[in-house]
Amino acid sequence: MQSAQILLSRLQTQQAALTRASERLNDARSKLAGAQTHQKDVRNNLKQFEDALSDEQNPAQEKELRDRINHSKAELEDSTYVEQCQATEIEAEQQLRAEQHKLNALETQLDEFVRKRAIPASNTVASRIESLLANWSVIATPSC
Repeated sequence: MQSAQILLSRLQTQQAALTRASERLNDARSKLAGAQTHQKDVRNNLKQFEDALSDEQNPAQEKELRDRINHSKAELEDSTYVEQCQATEIEAEQQLRAEQHKLNALETQLDEFVRKRAIPASNTVASRIESLLANWSVIATPSC
């Protein structure tokens, strides 16, 4: 039974690692979506500034619009934040896949352990293991 408890502990630890990886991926996706939305907003503002500039007669307002146009263009050219968010998302996806693979391997080990030992379903540890595996099949499935 000591081996089953160790394996169960490893499964729980790996499930926690998978959950953290899933949360990191969700966070990365959220940041990327925010960065992309910001870029879209800057593009829209740039278009509005350019349209307003063509109609502007006041030299002070023209200067202000030109400054805003130049700032918007510079912000669009500096896409490093979006690129960093994309790289973080890719990294998080890879980490999630790696953690899922580790969990799958542990589940396979547990299945083999149960088969070899022919642990009765009424056994407390075996019941806990079966219950956790049933829950993990729902929880461990990535939401992406």
